Amino acid sequence: MRARSPLGPLVAAALLVAAGCSGDTGREFTAAEQAIVDRLGETPSAETDPAETEAARNEFVAECMAEDDLEYLGPAEALSMTEWLGLTDEQFAAEYGFGHSTTIDLSRAYEDFVYATAEEQRAAFEALPADDRDRYRPSELGCLERSYGEFGFPADGNVYLPNDSPINEYIEQASAATADDPRLAEATEAWSNCMAEQGYDFANRDDMGLPLQEEAQTFIEAYGTQGQPLIDAGQTWADLRVADVLDADQTAALEGLQQRELAASAAHELCIDEGHDIEATYAEVYDVRLAELVRS
Repeated sequence: MRARSPLGPLVAAALLVAAGCSGDTGREFTAAEQAIVDRLGETPSAETDPAETEAARNEFVAECMAEDDLEYLGPAEALSMTEWLGLTDEQFAAEYGFGHSTTIDLSRAYEDFVYATAEEQRAAFEALPADDRDRYRPSELGCLERSYGEFGFPADGNVYLPNDSPINEYIEQASAATADDPRLAEATEAWSNCMAEQGYDFANRDDMGLPLQEEAQTFIEAYGTQGQPLIDAGQTWADLRVADVLDADQTAALEGLQQRELAASAAHELCIDEGHDIEATYAEVYDVRLAELVRS
């Protein structure tokens, strides 16, 4: 499944609504906020590589913080599981589907990686002189805010704005507007019809994903409970496969669930390839509204 976070366009829509005023905070947009708003009318190129954009953003933030005589320690977010595995979204979907039942024996190792990444960054921060620690977060947040005007919002939807930013007020309003947009309903119906042609009765994405998640939870819990004694005996989660932990009946049941997940994911990917991409429509609706607002 292609990884597109709804938060990115959701926040963008918030800015769309805000662009004509400064909200109810009693102040005008700052220069950084205005730069973000001005950028919203630009439609990203289809050739834009999110990874390259984020690398350029990190370089920008590092140079910005260097102006404050501070060294940027890197983004707070760890790599996604897809990135951690070194896969593209399409490769992940082909091998793991949605990742609900197929990554059970990867999740603990990935969580360890995320924890270690956070600990490394925390240790680096704590090693800074006291004065630099006091100045670090304000400098980082200010530079990140400037980066949104330079590169737009991150594809993963992790956006950091000041608490008093007028932009924040419009996020909920933008979400409601998108949910009620007929184009989104039409896209969902077209996707549902496409899935029906392949034998699936899903009215929406939740109908497809939530039951798989709920079924997978039983095996996730069994893997953790039954695997813990092996961990206590000296093995590691990174080396412990589900087949090493679950009994024969559990393994057979999990394999059945995994096959169903992979089949649904393949059908979903086919519908995306045929142009029935609900998440893309979500983003496109916002792009159109943003462009209309900028032109007006």
